[in-house]
Amino acid sequence: MQIVAALSWSWQRIEVDPLIGSLTTDHRGPNAAELAALEHALRLAEELDGHVVAMTVGPPEADEVLRTALAAGAHEAIRVECDTAPDARWLASNGAETARAITTALRTTPDLVLCGDRSSDGATGTTPAFIAARLGAAQALGVVKLETEGRTVLAHRRLDGGRREVLRLPTPAVISVEGGIRLRRASLPAVLAAQRAPIPSVPFDTRRGPTVSARPRRPRPRELPPPTAATAHHRILELTGALVERTPPAIVGPLPAPEAADVLLAYLHRHGYLETGPVARETVERS
Repeated sequence: MQIVAALSWSWQRIEVDPLIGSLTTDHRGPNAAELAALEHALRLAEELDGHVVAMTVGPPEADEVLRTALAAGAHEAIRVECDTAPDARWLASNGAETARAITTALRTTPDLVLCGDRSSDGATGTTPAFIAARLGAAQALGVVKLETEGRTVLAHRRLDGGRREVLRLPTPAVISVEGGIRLRRASLPAVLAAQRAPIPSVPFDTRRGPTVSARPRRPRPRELPPPTAATAHHRILELTGALVERTPPAIVGPLPAPEAADVLLAYLHRHGYLETGPVARETVERS
């Protein structure tokens, strides 16, 4: 079983100047959740006879976290060459770029990818979901416990009210874990061997791949005709829709998904948000 442990090389503390918006950063490194992900990967590899590849995206200084992984027992380490200046816009949207850097550096699709639930700087927690989207893999996010049942991995997620959800994961799958378990202590010979081990680096592919949008789709604004009333008072009433009888809000469902989608499309067409509704689209398709 091929297991990838994705370790971030993120700023541990960022302070924002409230007046000018400039960022002051502290040293870089992994956080507790990412080291927990590495420990989970090593345990799964021991139980499933797996091969652990530690990966990170960062400058040559990021080799430090990869050497920590090699000393703990990772079989291989890869660094994607990429360095970015601290920028608020990048921190808010770096999940997609980090996922693209990791997935384009992979030679084959691994069986499992383990990540921390969020980095220390941006803390968006979106990288695992973007990786899963790019690999076409299943995902289990916010996992607190992993165990095996034969060759199958079971992921435990924490729910509200003290309840737990147990997911039986297919492969490939992407798992983000919360902190909670500590990375094992490496032996001195393993630490010395890791310090001498070469760390291959892969250039970051700057070509833009397929866009995975995280923005919600919104209908465009509704077009309203100009008011035609004779007086300004009535034109304002016409524009605002005041004193006009309104259709009360409706609850769609419970309906099967295709029927619910038809109802929502008909609503958007009826109120002018869409130019063509379901009936018009059928006519176009038949013609």
